[in-house]
Amino acid sequence: MKSGISKWFNEIRNLRIKAKLFLLITISMAVSSCISLVGLQIAYSIYDQQIYEKSSQVLNLSSTLIENELNKVERLTFSIMSDEQIQQNLIVMNEDESDYNRIQSRAKLVDRLVQYINTETYIIAADITDVKGSSYSSGNLTTLSSERRDLIQTTADRGNGTLGWVNPDAEDYSLIAARQIRSFDKLELNKLGTLVLHVNLDKIVNQYAREAVTRDGELVIVSDRNLVYPRAASLKSLLNEGNPAESASKGFRIMEQDGEKYFVSHIHSDYLGWTYYNTLPFQTIFYHIILMKNWMIAAFLLSFFLLVGFGMTVARSVTRPIEGLITNMRGLQISDLEKSELPTIAPLSQQMDEVGLLQRTYRMMLVRIQELIKENYTKQLIIKETEFRSLQAQINPHFLYNTLESINWISKMNGQKQVSQMVESLGYLLRSSISLKQDIITVEDELQLVQHYITIQRVRFEERLDFRLDVPEPIRSNRIPKLTLQPLLENAIKYALEVMLEPCVIQIIGQEEGETILLIVEDNGPGIDEAYLEQILTGERKSRGTGIGLKNIDERIKLSFGDEFGVQVDNRAGGGARITVRIPITKRG
Repeated sequence: MKSGISKWFNEIRNLRIKAKLFLLITISMAVSSCISLVGLQIAYSIYDQQIYEKSSQVLNLSSTLIENELNKVERLTFSIMSDEQIQQNLIVMNEDESDYNRIQSRAKLVDRLVQYINTETYIIAADITDVKGSSYSSGNLTTLSSERRDLIQTTADRGNGTLGWVNPDAEDYSLIAARQIRSFDKLELNKLGTLVLHVNLDKIVNQYAREAVTRDGELVIVSDRNLVYPRAASLKSLLNEGNPAESASKGFRIMEQDGEKYFVSHIHSDYLGWTYYNTLPFQTIFYHIILMKNWMIAAFLLSFFLLVGFGMTVARSVTRPIEGLITNMRGLQISDLEKSELPTIAPLSQQMDEVGLLQRTYRMMLVRIQELIKENYTKQLIIKETEFRSLQAQINPHFLYNTLESINWISKMNGQKQVSQMVESLGYLLRSSISLKQDIITVEDELQLVQHYITIQRVRFEERLDFRLDVPEPIRSNRIPKLTLQPLLENAIKYALEVMLEPCVIQIIGQEEGETILLIVEDNGPGIDEAYLEQILTGERKSRGTGIGLKNIDERIKLSFGDEFGVQVDNRAGGGARITVRIPITKRG
């Protein structure tokens, strides 16, 4: 798989520029088209979501208004059921054997029932049935089949005093609210009868929900695969859903029936177990969007082919001059550059773009190449001569080392131990100073240079030089630029020891501070003038010595380890100068 991908990349890399440009334009257009289409699809999805949210808000408002009215019906049934007159009259109807008393109670019961339903707009009729089966009704009561009457009675008995609802059917279009009437006297809760209210659901929906639903839409109420409202729905597939509550929780969807699509949003109510559907014909709300989408796809395809053709034209205008330039280069490759004259490259076009500048630069390059060939030949001769002289110059240091070695042996033979130590230290210093093999050495090697230098200076100053060395072993394996501490020690001798009559204490101290190492060279001399020191560090004034200055040491440390490291010079509180060298913690390798 990997070899196949690499082979494919190699084939693309070896294509001609014209093919690469064509491929680039094609891929760019394809990617931009895909991004645009995805963006459009996202925009349409957002639009669909907004439609759903609006439809959901409408359904929520409609269902809330409908159920508020049904809540009023429920409160009305409770008021009728708990009415003291109705309770007393029902007790008389159920227990009293006197026909006169029963007739009076019947009349009072019907009058009281009429008073309740006359004030209600959506109540078609009200009916109370006592335990003996006698019925007392008010309003436009329709004749019901025995099956529906049994369903109503079963619903009321199942509630045991709570309200039960019976949905409309093909025979009776009214919504039935049924509940048992139980005795409140002494909280015996004996059954006195059954209250049935016939509710005009069509009137409630038309009053509160019809105007809320869009003009072209349809409000459908379904309960347990049974159609509650309207009497006949255009989208009959809603009745075949297995679990209306579960399907309603999905939000919205697109459904199809008889070749026509519908945008359907749903809300499920737990109060009656109803599912409210708002169905909108898909073509009505999405016709213009689909038309615009098709137009945009056609515009993308047309612009794609136009840009591909334009890209091919641009690619040819770029590659033709380059191909001519390649032809001239191949002709020059065959000839001898040094002996041949410059080829005359006729301009292939009058344009002064990058390709024209490339041709002009090519001609200038040929001239420059010839000049560089001659210049390189001359430089090679000079380098050979310099190497020869360098070999001759190496004789002088070797002669000096041999001479010092001879003096050393003569001093040892004559018992001049001090002279022998000075000669050995001087030879070590000369070899280390002249050697160019290593620019960065260990602190241990640098301290050996310091020790040899102190050996020579002790012969000169004797007891006046009190040198102390306090560098722990772990620090000595770290790296430091060569000749860092020795020049600082030389400055301490020059500016402190030489101007003092009493003994001068010069010490080198090594410390670890986090991830850095501090190497401190300090003395008890007169210190350094601040103004003079500032001029030395900024380079305004050169040091009076002939060796390596403080600025040079600071720059070498910064070049080696970074700007956060270097040399810091200040005066001690008790007198004398202190020079602090800050380097990072490093190890060999």
